[in-house]
Amino acid sequence: MTADELYQQAFRAEIAALKPASLCDVGCGAGTLLAHAQSLGIAATGIEPDAARAAQANGLDIRAGTAEALPFPDGAFDLVTFENSLHHATGIGRALAEAMRVARRAVVIVDPWFDLSIPSQKVGDRFERWLKALDRMTGMVHWDPIAAGEIAAACNGSATTIRHLLQLTPMSSEAFEYFAGRAQPHKDSPVYKANGMDQELSAIRAAFQSTGITEAGALLVTVLK
Repeated sequence: MTADELYQQAFRAEIAALKPASLCDVGCGAGTLLAHAQSLGIAATGIEPDAARAAQANGLDIRAGTAEALPFPDGAFDLVTFENSLHHATGIGRALAEAMRVARRAVVIVDPWFDLSIPSQKVGDRFERWLKALDRMTGMVHWDPIAAGEIAAACNGSATTIRHLLQLTPMSSEAFEYFAGRAQPHKDSPVYKANGMDQELSAIRAAFQSTGITEAGALLVTVLK
């Protein structure tokens, strides 16, 4: 089982254990979680900012909208979920407040996380932050890894369960250079140069060659209302 499969399985098990009758998946993408929920008899609705993707939904209830302004009344769903989407919210605090408003019972979140006590994870975290800074330069909303305490504080729930999941998966040299190559179109950008992006990448490459990089683990948070 790959790391991503392990994290997805744990996330879905967390949802199933709560036995919801309904859920809203925020940032649902193509609706993979919605289809899984429907197979379990859960009424599932997705929110996706890409209106074109929402319009092309095949047999799934996907609606165009944003995490910061969910188009539903208070307590509309048993659960509100974020599957690797919270770090794409424009305002994380506002998105979590909206999720708590719309959820009757709980908010369940899985998002990338690194164990900074492990050298290869520390380098992975540094490379992740470099990649996300590059994405933000191009206008993408892509925040650095979110701390569990930040989520718990923003949700202000009555009970919060936090799990850190990690299956160490080394990143290959080919994968590293592939991701690093995303910088090529931006090397002449004044912002790229001003932020010392090339120097940081050189330092990360040296650390990668010395220590290696292991890919992100997962932060799994359940906030009960």
